[in-house]
Amino acid sequence: MELILLTIYFTFCWIIIKIFKIPINKWTITTVFLGAVVMMGTILAGMAYFHPASKTARSYFISTDIVSNVRGKIIEIPVKTNVPLQKGDILFKIDSIPFQGVVDDLNARLVFSRKRLADSIELVKIAGGAKFDIDLYEKEVRSLEGQLETAQFNLDSCTVLAPGAGFVTHLMIRPGQMAVPLPMAPVMTFVNADTEVFVAGFSQQPMQNIKVGSEAEVIFPGIPGRVFKARVDKIIPALAEGEISASKNMFSISQQLPEGLVPVFLEFEDDLSDFYIPMGSDAVATIYSHRWHHIQILRRILLRIESWRNFMHFH
Repeated sequence: MELILLTIYFTFCWIIIKIFKIPINKWTITTVFLGAVVMMGTILAGMAYFHPASKTARSYFISTDIVSNVRGKIIEIPVKTNVPLQKGDILFKIDSIPFQGVVDDLNARLVFSRKRLADSIELVKIAGGAKFDIDLYEKEVRSLEGQLETAQFNLDSCTVLAPGAGFVTHLMIRPGQMAVPLPMAPVMTFVNADTEVFVAGFSQQPMQNIKVGSEAEVIFPGIPGRVFKARVDKIIPALAEGEISASKNMFSISQQLPEGLVPVFLEFEDDLSDFYIPMGSDAVATIYSHRWHHIQILRRILLRIESWRNFMHFH
């Protein structure tokens, strides 16, 4: 960026010297270089403060670790990696025979207990039986109903469903493997398609010129030559570098913490559906303020030059 501006400036100075036949001496050279320093300092400082750019822009998404609720052998995996899914689609199945047996047993016991309860109530009405038996059987019925509810939940958990719209990646299971209900042992990673956001990190110096609704432009390394329009959606009012968690240690300001970048959420105005942009893609973003608008054109030109430079990336 600086090289382009200096090339334009020195070319302009050379043309002026040739047209007006200005003698080249130490004063001429000193004036040209001082002018370059003043020009570059003013332009770069103005652009950085009033029209900041960020090379730490990226799309972020939330993934869900799929963990089985029950322990059992996996018997079927109908899901395919990176294929769009809807909420409720089957991810995999666990052998349900042991859990079905528990449900059947509890159902049989519950039917018998309800019958004994009904007989006890009838006996009290007819022959004046002990009311204690009714309380005992009511307790037994309620206990079995609770156990049956838990057993039915375990049985239903043998079929693991998609938690929402998205797709599965990092599929790490095969039929015959054992699924266990441990958070540190997920069987697959589910990417939630409706959670993608675009965030750019900006230094704290120009934050007074970044407002919700400000115009922004974004370029992607994978789409050279294209610039996409966006708007500032929201600005996070807290930085991770200042977070304090409950601890026995006293707060110390002697720790060398980084300055921290302010996360700014951008919302695209252009349609990106025609382009393949993987979730998590890197980007460069620029935000324009209404102040010093006469140097906006330089920032826009430099951003487009940066986009075209992506054609010249060699491996």
